[in-house]
Amino acid sequence: MDKTPVSDFLAHLPVTRAVLDDRERVFLAVLRGQVHSRSEATRTLSIRSTTISDHVADLLERRLLTEEISARAGRGRPLRTLHACAERLVTLVFQVISQSVHVFMVNLSAEIIGHEKAEASPESDNEALGAIFLRLYQTVMRALPAGADLAGIVFSLGGVFDRTTHRWIHTSRWPKMHNLDIQHLFSGEKHPISLSRTLDNELRIHMLLQRQSTLLLHWGYGVGFAFGQSSDRIVEGGSAFGEIGHWRVTDQGTSCHCGQTGCLETLTALWSIGTPILGEDFRAGDEEEHIAQVLKDKDITDNDAIQQAVEHMSTAASNVCRVFFPDRLVVSGPFVQNQRIWQSFRERFEQKNRFFSQEIQSLTVSQVSRDLGIYGAALPILEQGLAALLLD
Repeated sequence: MDKTPVSDFLAHLPVTRAVLDDRERVFLAVLRGQVHSRSEATRTLSIRSTTISDHVADLLERRLLTEEISARAGRGRPLRTLHACAERLVTLVFQVISQSVHVFMVNLSAEIIGHEKAEASPESDNEALGAIFLRLYQTVMRALPAGADLAGIVFSLGGVFDRTTHRWIHTSRWPKMHNLDIQHLFSGEKHPISLSRTLDNELRIHMLLQRQSTLLLHWGYGVGFAFGQSSDRIVEGGSAFGEIGHWRVTDQGTSCHCGQTGCLETLTALWSIGTPILGEDFRAGDEEEHIAQVLKDKDITDNDAIQQAVEHMSTAASNVCRVFFPDRLVVSGPFVQNQRIWQSFRERFEQKNRFFSQEIQSLTVSQVSRDLGIYGAALPILEQGLAALLLD
């Protein structure tokens, strides 16, 4: 199952805001490759030529556009070609992938122009993780292009966190970390800091590609969901919104990373059933994309652990759908990259999700690439930064 590449997504380069300043329209049209000159901008955007000239002059002054004068074509005026300065504005996205911390520098064309990573021991506490964040930040900032502004820093996280206080409360990957104050770590920096859920950022891309109410369910090292009614109306909820992996589903389950017993994750998550289903092929800490490749062609539907996991996951998905009644359900993670597991999950879900006339219109496996998920985190920050730059 191939992932949606960034190049296909950027052919349209959607935005999350409905109302744009005309200068933004001009800039984005050049950035997308829809227009290449002032005259094309006039025709394509239905804006008067004199106004286009004013907007282009302003964008040139703000270094968001450049204009290249080409050789004369016949007796007419020299040809002038507009180019977008995609690296005029960048943002940093911190993301956790397996047992490592990554930071990506993303420009206005959604290109990753800088990337650093560091492994973090399962024993890492607040001090250790804080030191990793700061070291990665200092290293990746060396890749900041000349003349670029940093729009902000976003932490795309899993687990439990509080957006208002910028505290990362808990993650099962590093149980010794509690209430890490990310804002305080970067108190010496002037750049805006924000926290967002990794699942919300992936969901944003799904909803920009297809505007329907969508429930995104992730089944991998952890279990959780995100829900949105439109690209700019993703439900955030409280600090632990969507953490259904810690629903208690049995009285006799094993201990969970959260400190309770009988959680859904103890019967379904990779950290719990990876070895029972894959044996020596499973190594805790492997990235989910690697696990997906290991799982992809294996026939393990007769495995007791996977049968139990499918049963519990299909029930959980059905229950969440009876809360939100989405138009579509998208499932991500390594398990559903296996066609046999996906078919088994789909059959059990469809049997359980019959509720009067309310039916899911679409049930699919997520094809959003990791790079697009990163861009989903960067997009709101870049849009805010662009709007601020035009107001400055």
